[in-house]
Amino acid sequence: MPVADQKRTEVVLDNGNKFFIRRYDAFLSLRILGEVQRRFLAPFAAIMDARSNANGTDNEANAIDRLSRSLDGDSLVDLARKVLNPDFVSVMIDDDPPERIDEGLLNRATDNVYDVVFIIYKVLEINYRELFTRGRTLIGEATSPMVNP
Repeated sequence: MPVADQKRTEVVLDNGNKFFIRRYDAFLSLRILGEVQRRFLAPFAAIMDARSNANGTDNEANAIDRLSRSLDGDSLVDLARKVLNPDFVSVMIDDDPPERIDEGLLNRATDNVYDVVFIIYKVLEINYRELFTRGRTLIGEATSPMVNP
């Protein structure tokens, strides 16, 4: 059962609708990471790299555009269902109270496919940013040759 007072991140679309994203629980996070890694790691990594470059916003938009073109529809729908977990994502449309995300609310809250892909990306970023930033160092340390004393 999700904790009601756990910190959540607010993401506002251009149309004013607000999404509230909480970080996944540890085991759900690992489960989703495994699926994302297996099917979507290369496009997602391109987005994360674009964010770290000097022209972040332009590069991020281009990377999201490439992601949306590089995956087939069934893969994107499957990704959306896995990532947009209603226990961790809610949406406030206009001034209505926030509600747990479902397909109907997602359709009402977004104006186009870019908005949907953007929300998926934001959920992944909130949950896995540290893995792609701090994780590189940890992985590098783990794979560097050991020095004998």
